[in-house]
Amino acid sequence: MVIQIKVLYIHKPNEVELEFLKKEGLEVSFHQHPQQTYEEWLEKEIINADIIVVPPAHPFGKEFIGKAKNLKLIMVSGSGLDKIDIEEASKRGIYVANAPDSIAEAVADHIIALILAHYRNIIKGEEYLRSGKWVGRIPSELIGHTIHGKKIGIIGMGRIGAELAKRMIAFGAEVSYWDRKVKPEVEHLININRIELDKLLEESDIIAVTIALTPETKHLLNKERILKVKKGALIVNTSRGSIIDEQALIERLKSGEIYAALDVYETEPLPTSSPLLSMKNVILTPHIGGYSWEATKETSEYVARSIVEFAKEGKLPKTVVNRC
Repeated sequence: MVIQIKVLYIHKPNEVELEFLKKEGLEVSFHQHPQQTYEEWLEKEIINADIIVVPPAHPFGKEFIGKAKNLKLIMVSGSGLDKIDIEEASKRGIYVANAPDSIAEAVADHIIALILAHYRNIIKGEEYLRSGKWVGRIPSELIGHTIHGKKIGIIGMGRIGAELAKRMIAFGAEVSYWDRKVKPEVEHLININRIELDKLLEESDIIAVTIALTPETKHLLNKERILKVKKGALIVNTSRGSIIDEQALIERLKSGEIYAALDVYETEPLPTSSPLLSMKNVILTPHIGGYSWEATKETSEYVARSIVEFAKEGKLPKTVVNRC
């Protein structure tokens, strides 16, 4: 029996997710007709949707919400909520929820990978070997550093920040954090302390940006704060590009005094004209931090279960971020 709840996917759901929802009797729609443009399809389907599933990078603002006359739940298939007009959704009695848990582990792993790529000269070493230069003893510029004993400052102590802190403690790093709120439950669990943001920037060997993008955190790391970063430090950003004033970061990077490892940018995809692409003191990845096969599978399963529970029982997802 098909339940009279229409689930609209802005992106194509994976087969397991789709099969599960259909088995539970839900009507699922996603763009799959070549003869119809995506825009035409969305304009037609959004009107009657009860639940809409949105990828984190897809803008879903006032215009879209206004067209969805029956909408009751917006489910983000990831952690990022900065593209959703939560205020407008709340005004219209629409719940907004996300799926951050599995992605948090994937992003924390990616941060570790970026740190190690920098500290152990992974990219330089591969280029050295592939270019045929390895014929004798290793040059000093390929000798790396250990993480043990380094000071890491984490900006944002949510799920990703906590997962990263656990990993860095296992490496023997000295971990501190800054967040807009004190997180006693995290401090007690993994024995870390909150310090002021300027102090974190001035003292940390590694600065990891994991805080969510909100109007308050846009350009949180502005020119003044980027200049406070100690010489030789590494800034890692896997959250959102706009948390850092990218132009100010580029100017500091040009001085050669600091390093960066970036997975996110103020403009995505990163323009081919960006100075970041030619900088030797920067490691770049194309916003892949939250993507692993395991995280994708677990996120899909959580989204599908949450949809079924909401449709059949009226049960709100545990990750609802607004109250209507």
